[in-house]
Amino acid sequence: MNNWTYDEFKHCGVDYADPEQAEIYDSRHQKFRNDEQEFAGFLSRMPFEHHQELTLLDMGCGTGAAAIHASKHFRMIYAVDVSEAMLQQARRKAEREQRSNIEFIHSGFLSYEHRAEPVDIVSTKVALHHLPDFWKQIALMRMNAMLKMGGILYLHDVIFHFRPAEYQRKIDRFIAGFEAHAGKLFKAEVETHIRDEFSTFDWIMEGMMARAGFEVVSIHPSDGFVMEYFCRKAEEISIPYF
Repeated sequence: MNNWTYDEFKHCGVDYADPEQAEIYDSRHQKFRNDEQEFAGFLSRMPFEHHQELTLLDMGCGTGAAAIHASKHFRMIYAVDVSEAMLQQARRKAEREQRSNIEFIHSGFLSYEHRAEPVDIVSTKVALHHLPDFWKQIALMRMNAMLKMGGILYLHDVIFHFRPAEYQRKIDRFIAGFEAHAGKLFKAEVETHIRDEFSTFDWIMEGMMARAGFEVVSIHPSDGFVMEYFCRKAEEISIPYF
């Protein structure tokens, strides 16, 4: 890595490298998320048959919920995260469920070196927003290089899809909704996300994906904030990523 490369191992916003934060991550997020339901929706929209033959790279795997669900359907899962504390939680869960087809790797969007064959699917959920936009673009190009031609990039994240002039009202309503579902502590976490992390607008994200060689297949928005993108690798991008 060059001296000018963004340090993806330093935290922005909530510090998920903190073992205490990693330990309470699942219990907090289960107040407003259903991991099994989210994965079922993801799987139903996948444009592939014979899932058991496919490989998936999970970038920003966190405590491993999506990777563990995926391991029950796909041949091999590579699960990558910059937080060793989160990976420890994920490994324990995988061991409890006796999942042997997951490789957990302590690395990130800008540092992970994929030495195996290109994968069929790259999935990243609520993780890419930890990078500023310039480095999101680099991360997307690197993920392109790890995918087979025609492979799928799945992106699920906080991506603003409202008119910029509406930001005050939309963000206040978004935060209030989280407080109603998950309490004041999570309200503070969402405020930290908006203030200190790097979520961006949909038109910026879609431009970056196009420049990284991806074609958008389908978009599934909700509430002006959370977006799901299914994209197909349409072009090889020449970028060194080792």
